[in-house]
Amino acid sequence: MSPPPAPNVGTSGPTANVELIRRRIVSFLCDRGAQAIPHPHGTLFEHLLGTDQLLRAWGCSDTVALGGLAHAVYGTDGFKPHLLEWSARHELVELAGAEVEAIVYLYASCDRTAVYPQLGKDGPVAFRDRFADRTFEPSASALQDCVDLTLANEIEIAAPASGDPAPPWLLDLVDQIQARASAAARLGVGALLEAG
Repeated sequence: MSPPPAPNVGTSGPTANVELIRRRIVSFLCDRGAQAIPHPHGTLFEHLLGTDQLLRAWGCSDTVALGGLAHAVYGTDGFKPHLLEWSARHELVELAGAEVEAIVYLYASCDRTAVYPQLGKDGPVAFRDRFADRTFEPSASALQDCVDLTLANEIEIAAPASGDPAPPWLLDLVDQIQARASAAARLGVGALLEAG
């Protein structure tokens, strides 16, 4: 079983014009007040931009990077403020495409207490969707996208300055989940942590 499907409206996903979609998401974030919402080390807007930049720097797909740019639109299990009700998924589909919205929904709907402990183990993951109050097994590729986004999100929050060691909680999380990340994300995380 997979997450509830996004409504089939608007564009189906990122096309050759990724920058147009990126600009539309940025405009949406500004229109919804992301620049005024406090977030560790700044604002939600700054955090979303930083997450997108990390994913792009690591060489993750455009779809994952755009998902990083919008990942907290519905709020998350670790950050309650939201810019759009998850029940209005069609609005994000129209803005960014169904593929990007699916990544955002999966990330935002993740019940971290139920899911994170499973990520360090082999085998399927019983993904707990906190919005729909149900559990399902996501595809390996969807889970990988979610893990890549999780790593970028947490590293952007920890933001170790050059030369500063990464906080122990971040090192523990990376050790726990990196085996499920893409090769690009694993290399990017490794480079960042070595530099820190």
